[in-house]
Amino acid sequence: MSTVAPNSDTARSSDWAFKQLFKLESKCRSPTPALQVEAIGEFPKLLDQFPFPTLVSSAFLKLGDLFRSSPNSLRYHIAQVFGASQQHLAQITQTEELLKRILVVLYSNDPIARVLALRLIGNASLIFAKFPEAQHSILLRYQSSHPLEIVAAVQTTESMLSYSPEFLEVVWETVLSKADDPDVLDSVRVQLICSLQHAAPNLMLSTLLYSHCQHWACDTDSTNIIRCAAMDTWKAIIQRHNELQSVDAKHISGYVLHDLASLRRSALALLGKWKPKGQT
Repeated sequence: MSTVAPNSDTARSSDWAFKQLFKLESKCRSPTPALQVEAIGEFPKLLDQFPFPTLVSSAFLKLGDLFRSSPNSLRYHIAQVFGASQQHLAQITQTEELLKRILVVLYSNDPIARVLALRLIGNASLIFAKFPEAQHSILLRYQSSHPLEIVAAVQTTESMLSYSPEFLEVVWETVLSKADDPDVLDSVRVQLICSLQHAAPNLMLSTLLYSHCQHWACDTDSTNIIRCAAMDTWKAIIQRHNELQSVDAKHISGYVLHDLASLRRSALALLGKWKPKGQT
């Protein structure tokens, strides 16, 4: 089924658009998985063609209902639609109702379903980031013992912080704890450390973060990938109230001639923010 409207004034009306939406919804509930996936994939095209609030809201609520009741194989594709149609999210008029549908899955007993719910929330951070319910639910996911869920929580946190920097105060202690944990994968720790760059505008948090960056960058047990992330975050929070100290600059200068190019670049970038005493 094509969602492309024929060239007529009538076909371009909202009536025609909603008829297409109902057809897609019906197809999504087909007993044939291939048809379901095909129908879900048609949603972005319909929204691009008819991007008006009533249709957009109705379409995303239907996707929310499908996400709540579908198997994980379809939930994956629904989460992808939220990512592919981010430009339409701001037109949703029933955001809280949509979030409730997603949180049902996030609080389920299925860790893979929870991962997919986190992915969807991350893709829709534009509209969900400021909701305390969404923020709290993500914070709880850090307690999971499932590695994929931790990774998804970290990625969703990063997405949420882009739209709601104040969310950092909610997850601050948890993110620092995970970033300090040597049992956490380095790739995850790097994401956590880099997400802390959102602390830069916050006087209190950026001041507290200075010593953590110092530890991650200078600790002999840190891996090079952790050092790079620490220096990049350290550079991001350097400000008048939080200037790089001479003793730290001296230590960082030891990496300027390091064999690893990425470590050299991070060290040079951080030293570029250093203002020796007496320099204006």
